[in-house]
Amino acid sequence: MSSKRIFIFAMTLSVIFMLVSGCRFFSRDIVEKDSGLETGSADPDHQSSAPGIDRLNESSDKSNGFANLTGPMLFQEGYARFEAQDYETAAAIFFRYRQSVSPDDSDYQWSAFFLGVSLKRLGFSHAAADILADLVARNPNPKIVTYCLEMFEIMDRNQPIDRDLIIDQVVCDQSYDFAEGELANFIHFYQGAYDWQHGFSGWGDVHFQQITPDSYYYYQYLYQRALRHVQDDEIDAAIQDFKTILRGSTGDHGLHDRVKKNLARLLYERGEYVLADEMYQDIERSLLKQSETLLERAWAHYRMGNAEKAMGLLYAFEAPSFEIYFTPEYYLLKSFIYKDVCHYRRALSIVDEFRKRYAAALENIYSRGDMTENQQLLLLLLHKEGVRRTWDFLNLLTAENESLRKFSESGSDPELSAFLGRLYALQLTESRQKLRRQMLDAYENYADELLKYEEEANLMAYEIGLDMYQRVQQYHYGEEAVKVSEEKGKIVVYPFQSEFWNDELSDYRVELPNKCNQAEEWDIFFK
Repeated sequence: MSSKRIFIFAMTLSVIFMLVSGCRFFSRDIVEKDSGLETGSADPDHQSSAPGIDRLNESSDKSNGFANLTGPMLFQEGYARFEAQDYETAAAIFFRYRQSVSPDDSDYQWSAFFLGVSLKRLGFSHAAADILADLVARNPNPKIVTYCLEMFEIMDRNQPIDRDLIIDQVVCDQSYDFAEGELANFIHFYQGAYDWQHGFSGWGDVHFQQITPDSYYYYQYLYQRALRHVQDDEIDAAIQDFKTILRGSTGDHGLHDRVKKNLARLLYERGEYVLADEMYQDIERSLLKQSETLLERAWAHYRMGNAEKAMGLLYAFEAPSFEIYFTPEYYLLKSFIYKDVCHYRRALSIVDEFRKRYAAALENIYSRGDMTENQQLLLLLLHKEGVRRTWDFLNLLTAENESLRKFSESGSDPELSAFLGRLYALQLTESRQKLRRQMLDAYENYADELLKYEEEANLMAYEIGLDMYQRVQQYHYGEEAVKVSEEKGKIVVYPFQSEFWNDELSDYRVELPNKCNQAEEWDIFFK
């Protein structure tokens, strides 16, 4: 990796540690618009019974048009602005309304709802989620809760969210018996997963049984069940669940790729290497994001006896695109292959390459240095799923916080801007602390793995030396020396010119003549 790329990536991470019943009208298009559908204003079939709403002056100046309004008229003005899609003014009015009345006011819950939706449409999705999550936790009327949960479900599928808040504290904390259709599936899936995660298997099963078969969340459930079967060593049941998912129409390519990867691993463990390799090749994700897949395919071909194909797959790891991945196992497998065909000096050089590649990281581990000083491992942490999810959410918060700064400078309501500023500042601090904790945990796991690989590399060096001695003994003094034909068919080979083509990374093949029946110049030392 170029020093420039490393510097930019490391600086990005280092920044983290430095910073470380009332209203009687409603339109379903509020939720539909946030799902990406084109909609206009509110449904004309839903009429407000609030007095005087048709007489409001919607073109009044946004800074003074509601300065003297109070109570119901202030709420009506906010809804009129919302209907006119003037969400900035509507948000300011609903915020002021909530500050001026008690929570017992008949329109208090609806004001929170319209405030949240207005903020969502202004691009402040986290602020909207925070306000609506608090609203749902207060258990208002089912209509409000339904629309809020539908919005959460859409956000969960399409963008980073505060999962601790929305999933754990809202979706999994209450019973929503009034929910129907895909919303009910969404709720039962997450409540079931939460129960399984916390040891309440029976309760989790009850939730999962209520998910509609062949729905999106049904296949998400089957994936969780398959992983549970693997954990319980019920491999046949896991394979059956994985195959059921692949036969279904989930509409989730990411899920299909995860299923194929897990299924390929199970087939590999069963010794079905050809089927495992076919499953790996069927993964649709970009090859540049499949370092683990390439490595696992190389192992499959090695087990099949296709050493040249396995070495070709490993050769792809020399491409710059894979330099940021944690692949110490690459060196071990490469040494195995060279050792098997008696390329001993090359095998030993690969062990030396491993030591050189991770020397600085290992030195930092042994000296118990700070995580932020271990550049090699620090660059790898974002590939962990939990870390990556928090990182993506932190990026969303940072972007929305920057939009808030511009929002404040544009002359928006100062009280609303100050409220949003505090909300984002608090969440940014909390998310940075969470990210650091996750990175520390991931760092410890990587450090443990690297120490284990170092031990295996040392053992590999010992075994290579032992094999060298045994091969010489067999070649010079054995009753029957092994003779291996090196005749090859006529193949056109184009010399490598130090260029990697992404669409060819999985097609490399390296010629490896077997040298186990040949004398080497270092044989003299064993005579």
